[in-house]
Amino acid sequence: MDAVTKHLEAAADVDVPPRSWADLMSACAPAAQQLFPAATVALRVVDDAAIRRLNRDFRGVDEATDVLSFPADDLPGHGGDIALSWDAVERQAKANGNSPAAEAAALVIHGLLHLAGWDHADAAAQDAMDARTRELCQSVGIEVKSFGH
Repeated sequence: MDAVTKHLEAAADVDVPPRSWADLMSACAPAAQQLFPAATVALRVVDDAAIRRLNRDFRGVDEATDVLSFPADDLPGHGGDIALSWDAVERQAKANGNSPAAEAAALVIHGLLHLAGWDHADAAAQDAMDARTRELCQSVGIEVKSFGH
C-alpha cells in the first residue's frame, strides 16, 4: 500500500489491513503537518527482519524494534524517515490493549517526535515524550494508555 499527503508519504512492504492503513494515515498525516509544517516525512511499514537490519546497520543494535527514526539533517523540505515494524505493532497492540491502528499511530507519532528533536534519555524525558505522544493521538481521536514495548 502507498499513500501520499502533503506532509506524509507512506508505503508498506507488508500486508496492513486496509482499515488499519486508513486509520493510520488519517491519524499520522495531521501530526506530521503539525510537527513539520514545511516538510514531508517518509514512512515505510516493514516486518521484524527488515527493521532488525536497519537497527543493526544504522544503530549497531542487532535486534528488532518497533519504530526507528532517521532525521534528514540537511535536506530542505524533508523532515526525515520512519520505519515501523508491523510485526511489532500486532504483538504490542494485543499486549497494550490497543487496536493495531492505534498502536501504529502512537508509534509513528513517537517517531515523528524523535524527528522533531524529542528524546527519552531519562525517565522524566520519557514521561514527557509519552505524554506528548498521547496528546497528539488524542487530537486525532485515538486513545492509547500504553504503547510500545
